[in-house]
Amino acid sequence: MESFFNIIIFAAGFTIIALASKQIGQFFAKAQLPLITGFLFTGIIAGPYMLGLISIETTESLRFVDEISLGFIAFAAGNELYLEELKSRLRIITWVTIGLLVFTFSFCSLTVFFLSDFIPFMREMPVAGRIAVSILAGAILV
Repeated sequence: MESFFNIIIFAAGFTIIALASKQIGQFFAKAQLPLITGFLFTGIIAGPYMLGLISIETTESLRFVDEISLGFIAFAAGNELYLEELKSRLRIITWVTIGLLVFTFSFCSLTVFFLSDFIPFMREMPVAGRIAVSILAGAILV
């Protein structure tokens, strides 16, 4: 009997969160933001670190729902992109992407190289080894 009561409470809580998510999503849509932003915002509010409607133990047991939901979130976010709108900006997107890639790689590689005296396993390496590790770290951190 107690487990049945817990299921009813859980279903009622889920229904309330789902309805709130729909309303908050529509509010975000009026602000020219995707619906998914409102859904994510509702999840953050209902989560264990804000209102605590969902406990930390529950979030750990719902890991499979989290993994499946990420696929749907990615699909919904991709659905907001329109190829016709992106075609006119493709050149800008390409240059920004290349710029970020080059800057991130260079900055991270140089930072690791200049801090190599403070990294224990790199202290005894020759300069060529430090450069190799720095380039590898830069590639990983991109």
